Amino acid sequence: MLRPGLSTFFIFVFPVLVYGQDALRQADSLVAKALPLQEHGLSVLVTRGDEVLYHRQAGYADVEGKTWVDGQTLFRIGSVTKQFTASAILKLVEMGKLELDDPLEKFIPGFPKGDEVTIHHLLTHTSGIKSYTDQPSFLKRVTSPVTPAELIKEIQELGYDFEPGEQWKYNNSAYYLLGYLVEHVSKMSYGKFLSKHLFKPAGMKNTGVYNNKKSHSNEALGYAMEVEGGIKKALDWQMSWAGAAGNLYSTAEDLEKWNRTLFSGKVLSKESLQKAHAKVKLNDGSEHPYGYGWGLNEYRGLRRIGHSGGLHGFLSYLVYYPSIEGSIVVLSNCSPPKNVVPGSFAEKLTDIFFKEHLEENKAIPLDSTVLDQYVGQYEYPGSAIMTISREGEHLFAQLTGQNGYEIFPKEDHTFFWKVVPAEVKFVMERGQVTAAMHKQGGGEFKAMKLKARQAITLEAGVFDNYTGKYDLMGQEVSVWEEDGAFFAQVSGQPKARIFPTSKNRFFMKDMAVDIEFETHQGVTQGLIIHQSGRQVKASKKE
Repeated sequence: MLRPGLSTFFIFVFPVLVYGQDALRQADSLVAKALPLQEHGLSVLVTRGDEVLYHRQAGYADVEGKTWVDGQTLFRIGSVTKQFTASAILKLVEMGKLELDDPLEKFIPGFPKGDEVTIHHLLTHTSGIKSYTDQPSFLKRVTSPVTPAELIKEIQELGYDFEPGEQWKYNNSAYYLLGYLVEHVSKMSYGKFLSKHLFKPAGMKNTGVYNNKKSHSNEALGYAMEVEGGIKKALDWQMSWAGAAGNLYSTAEDLEKWNRTLFSGKVLSKESLQKAHAKVKLNDGSEHPYGYGWGLNEYRGLRRIGHSGGLHGFLSYLVYYPSIEGSIVVLSNCSPPKNVVPGSFAEKLTDIFFKEHLEENKAIPLDSTVLDQYVGQYEYPGSAIMTISREGEHLFAQLTGQNGYEIFPKEDHTFFWKVVPAEVKFVMERGQVTAAMHKQGGGEFKAMKLKARQAITLEAGVFDNYTGKYDLMGQEVSVWEEDGAFFAQVSGQPKARIFPTSKNRFFMKDMAVDIEFETHQGVTQGLIIHQSGRQVKASKKE
């Protein structure tokens, strides 16, 4: 079971143009509350046009070395890289070196369905190619180098989740392939092409492709939140695995320069930007709020174009509000996070500095008889479960491991939280709620509604055959019975109670995870963990 990954204070103060002392105090308080013990590093920048509204760095870039974050500290930015990869592709289109409807097989002959998958599909996460980062063995290999030839061969062998253009599913394989196309078509390395055509025009002097073999004099190290509290050194990716899907490093200042230069039309043409920032249309005509390397949605009525980034040890968020020429950058060197989730953090900064441009969320009257249709459980990322319950005329939402909070009706089938800037819209199909669209921190995802299940009573002695230790790709899984209840636990994770739905299949109530025990002639051979559409096997050790 892979669980979801949910003293003094020192702050560097850099010169800012006076925006309003109240706003600055609110923002400083927000930063201080995020890092009360200097647990890790944080870099924040808010601008409007050429005006710097807020610029702060806080905490440690290197906890052990007691090195503070400053304005030149380098952070790995993860999937914020994707907009640079998309821009490189669009630059090659402007140069007449490729077309958006070119098939993949034109560049990688023999790629399965390569005649059906286009560059447009790769850019918009609609190719259907399975993402290599979703594979069960990925994290076991990510600390060792990989060559492009090796990884591309592996991607070709993964197969497809759906036919090209049929669905939208976030896909790192697609962007890794796009990086290969940049090099193949331009006859330059990915890093050199970006430097010449994107970084230099934007004046970005502290951005580039991360190389594990090189060291930087002012680099943020990556940390992770521990289950019992505190932080530790994070898993250190060999960034050859990230490629053009997420291998760049940068600073808050450089990323703000990128926004300002890009949206002023100095890097890409107006036509290219319009294509990049148009919602993708699927084969059935429906739209998804993603363009070419950017997420596209609104925050409290204000249109925004942005992207988040995340890998072990690092989280990032870069957003632009075109109607007010506003930019916000948030960089953190802790993932899984302790207190700072950059997307939500950026929204709080938006509330402070762009308040006058935002719509107020106001609850509307709602017939309480319709509330029951929303009640149930929904599968969130990481197999967490959002439980929607009703108490009288009120709805409450509770995510695995968190407190429950009331959600308030905003419009038909749409509710919002008052404790956090987030909303959920329930999806109706044939008069029934089938899913929920969750918006928060600049991101949006679909959470499917889970079917209600009831536990059965096992015959005495049945579970005895399942108890013991199992090997899950090098991790130990323990299964045991305690006071008539059944439990399973992956080493290093909390124990989880499991409930039987049949003689050999069990489910968790607080996670969207099933465990199926495999037996042969009455002897247990192993178990299968069903999670997030995947099946992972573990063999019995004893």
